[in-house]
Amino acid sequence: MPEHQFKPGDRVTCNPNYVDARYHGVVWTIDRLGPVNAFLNHPAGGVGLKIARTLLTPAQNGDTTTDVALLRPLDLGAVVTVTSPAWRGSPDPHVVLKDNGDTVKLVQLGGNGNRYWPKIPRTWITEIDPAKARAAITAIAGETR
Repeated sequence: MPEHQFKPGDRVTCNPNYVDARYHGVVWTIDRLGPVNAFLNHPAGGVGLKIARTLLTPAQNGDTTTDVALLRPLDLGAVVTVTSPAWRGSPDPHVVLKDNGDTVKLVQLGGNGNRYWPKIPRTWITEIDPAKARAAITAIAGETR
């Protein structure tokens, strides 16, 4: 099957059989083309994508991007909760040590034997309102006295 001839500015989607689920349904715009890869612009202005040209398909006229809301970067020290069926840590609040964009480094609020979680997916994280965070910190501080 001959490869489609793309050019910068074309709207494309990634073949869902070969890419991560987070890229399914996203309509990208080609920024530039290399000999093997295409460099794509995120539809909402987020981080672009470098992908093999063979994994691209032309976007249909009716295709629009779905579910590509950009997550706001978390501040260092933000208090968050983690929600996922795959989460093995405690349900207690956690503190952000580093936000890498798609993953976050966390430590449990109040400590947990010097343990931290280095690569928690950002989509699992929900920031706690600062007023609620203060209440949680006060409650933990009260337990340790």
